[in-house]
Amino acid sequence: MDHSLRLAARPRPARSSAAAAAPGLLRRIAATLATWQARHRQRRELRELDDRLLRDTGISRAAAEAEARKPFWRR
Repeated sequence: MDHSLRLAARPRPARSSAAAAAPGLLRRIAATLATWQARHRQRRELRELDDRLLRDTGISRAAAEAEARKPFWRR
């Protein structure tokens, strides 16, 4: 007599289209948040550069300040 434990394969419930889209949506949200964080950091660093470093990179103080004033969500 076979006394081994057998698990019946249960069918998985169908995922709704919203649930199916969730992983992709979460990845896009995470990527957007990472982009916003990087912009915020880069603009803060740009604001802190001295005039010599700005000249070396070919960026005027006015252009650096204008870029640094942009909100993180703007390109």
